[in-house]
Amino acid sequence: MAMALQHSDVDWAYNVQRSDSSSLGTRNGTFWPRGRTLGGSGAINAMMYVRGNRRDYDRWQSLGNPEWGWEDVLPYFRKSENMNNPTLVRGEGAKYHRTGGYLNVEQRIDNTTLNGILRRGALELGYEWIDDFNRDRHNGYGNTQYTIIGGTRCSPAKAFLTPVRQRQNLHVIKHAFVDRVLIDERNVATGVRFVVDGSQRVQQVAVRREVILAAGAINTPQLLMLSGVGRTDELKQFGIPPKVDLNVGGNLQDHVAVPLFFKFYALQEQDINDQLARINELYTYVVQNRSQAVVRTGPLNTGAFLNTKNTSDPFPNLQILNFAFPRGGRFSEAQTRHFEFTDIISASVQEVDRVTPAMYVHITALNPKSRGRVKLSSANPRVHPIIEANYFEHTDDLNVLVQGIRLQQRLLQTEAFRNAGATLHRIDIPGCREQVYDTDAYWKCYVRQLTVTTYHPVGTAKMGPATDPDAVVDSKLRVRGVHGLRVIDASIMPLIVSGNTNAPTIMIAEMGSDFIKQEHGELLDETGNEF
Repeated sequence: MAMALQHSDVDWAYNVQRSDSSSLGTRNGTFWPRGRTLGGSGAINAMMYVRGNRRDYDRWQSLGNPEWGWEDVLPYFRKSENMNNPTLVRGEGAKYHRTGGYLNVEQRIDNTTLNGILRRGALELGYEWIDDFNRDRHNGYGNTQYTIIGGTRCSPAKAFLTPVRQRQNLHVIKHAFVDRVLIDERNVATGVRFVVDGSQRVQQVAVRREVILAAGAINTPQLLMLSGVGRTDELKQFGIPPKVDLNVGGNLQDHVAVPLFFKFYALQEQDINDQLARINELYTYVVQNRSQAVVRTGPLNTGAFLNTKNTSDPFPNLQILNFAFPRGGRFSEAQTRHFEFTDIISASVQEVDRVTPAMYVHITALNPKSRGRVKLSSANPRVHPIIEANYFEHTDDLNVLVQGIRLQQRLLQTEAFRNAGATLHRIDIPGCREQVYDTDAYWKCYVRQLTVTTYHPVGTAKMGPATDPDAVVDSKLRVRGVHGLRVIDASIMPLIVSGNTNAPTIMIAEMGSDFIKQEHGELLDETGNEF
């Protein structure tokens, strides 16, 4: 059994709704990195462990995927988990969490000043405090869980590969670049073709049972199309003999977001103390057994899931992530490089934490209605595909983000934020200078100009029944029309989940492994251990 994990390092996504991509506020489009390393994108992500909610998976089931309702997938979330916070496993929590799995999950401890201000402000506004977003309640502010072990990342490679690295039936080839799945004239997947970086020799791996394609929501559709599985007209355009006509690369979804920045003028002295504390924590991490405290240097522990239209709705349409910026300008400078903002916008953003500590708020639209596409740009596998994000094809996605900005502005009215001298940082956006500041028209312009991704592309090899013309794989994750080829990654999601996609992707892998065992019988290695 061969697993194909071809990755590029980075691509740019373009919003095809705009005729002039320079109006995006970024130089080339939206930066979409991917993890070309063991552990995939779970080795470079923000480590947040978020499952989404019941409605996400019940919707998958209602679309004709009988094995994928909430009650079906919950055991597979629990299967992989080693929850390191005992209070979350007790009582009713035992239905949702367990210990003993490969993937270590921890509830972070964050006692920083900004985190406290944020929490008090949220409670002042009457938001419910959620101790565990991975149970049955979601709307409100609360604690975030992470795939970490103390102060270190628990990547999928560390969690799942390291414990089994001595198995005789596991062989990992690093620095390999897969350029196609081998599919014979009977439409049977017989193996994969690849080259190892630095070598010109083309190599092949033949399979006895099946090929598992796990290259992610961008490279999985690219590999399928290069192998002859995709839209016939597009394949012929690049001289690729079509084998199966499927809507590969369609149904692309992502969590589009917009940044907002708060300054805290009354916290300058406290910021200095926080910075000194972080330096001490870093020293403890490096010298004294990797203290858990070092993980506080990134996102704040307090996040939120909100519904902008109906506060009584149990399911959110907005996710809020919060990041602390110490005074000095280093963090905002890194952020603008990360998002590739234009020079004028970058210079304006870099003022946010120049003389005061600041908070970067990442406002994310959940359940987007817009759909994009991944398309081939060449038959050469080394040439990156075209990513059409198609953000704001549906205006509801734009409106949700504007409503999210309005909700965040309410924090400025709280005593917690007023006492901290909090103000909203106004960014100089050339494309919005003609709009009256703080009107809905201004914020719509703001959102369009400062569009960023949350790095959650999914859906490009959609799971669905035979009656779904857009389905690429069936509910067992088998590619339609090809025997012995299965996709197990985020590309199979028919609808994006309401939260970060790493934990759901790991759940998909757990489900997929059971589908394989069910189809081929219990697979055992030479020692009798389960494969």
